[in-house]
Amino acid sequence: MRKLSQAFIYLSLIMPTLSHAAGVQIGRTRIIYNAEKKEISLPLVNKDNALPWLIQSWTDTGDETTRGPFIVTPPLFRLDAQKEQSLRIAWNGSSLPEDRESLFYMNIRTIPATAKEDSDKNMLRLIYKTRLKLFWRPSGLKGTPGDTCKNLHFRQEKSDVIVINDGAFYSVFDGLQFGNTPLPKADMVAPFSRIAVPLPAKAPGTQISWRCITDYGNASEKYTSTLIQG
Repeated sequence: MRKLSQAFIYLSLIMPTLSHAAGVQIGRTRIIYNAEKKEISLPLVNKDNALPWLIQSWTDTGDETTRGPFIVTPPLFRLDAQKEQSLRIAWNGSSLPEDRESLFYMNIRTIPATAKEDSDKNMLRLIYKTRLKLFWRPSGLKGTPGDTCKNLHFRQEKSDVIVINDGAFYSVFDGLQFGNTPLPKADMVAPFSRIAVPLPAKAPGTQISWRCITDYGNASEKYTSTLIQG
């Protein structure tokens, strides 16, 4: 029988956008927790043909330290080769805003087992850590995530583009461009808030275009707008 070994030096890799970590495949790239649900599930599949993996899971508030208001079960378990198991995620009842989405992060650490015949060898093994966005979505919010993305406003102030979100949902960019120039530092904008994105020096044009990532993890349609000055 193969066993999990502690006799190795492990290297931790953070892979926030991947839907799998080596032999373990994670069922989605983002998690939407609708408030009316008692719990939601996240399927995990061990694609390894022979070895089990150890799975550890928890949520945080975004600082990678403070635990989020969710109970994840099982928090630590062994997933055998070619087997599937779902994590169950349940809100713990803590007070959260009712007029907008809240963002947390789901952490999944996967540790590969070591074959018995390799247990005495000096080997470098990898620990994979995947972080998924977890959106807490209250009931009865006005509009949709698609509407929020479509209705973003853009204004230029000096050397920045100010992105304004008047909606109740997060907008996470799949891409943002000023003319033909990508703005790679654009990540996301929270509900009822704004962010400043640096403009490249002497970038020509007045058109801004963008796509957002949908609930299903793919890109929305492309939207365009004229950048308002000042």
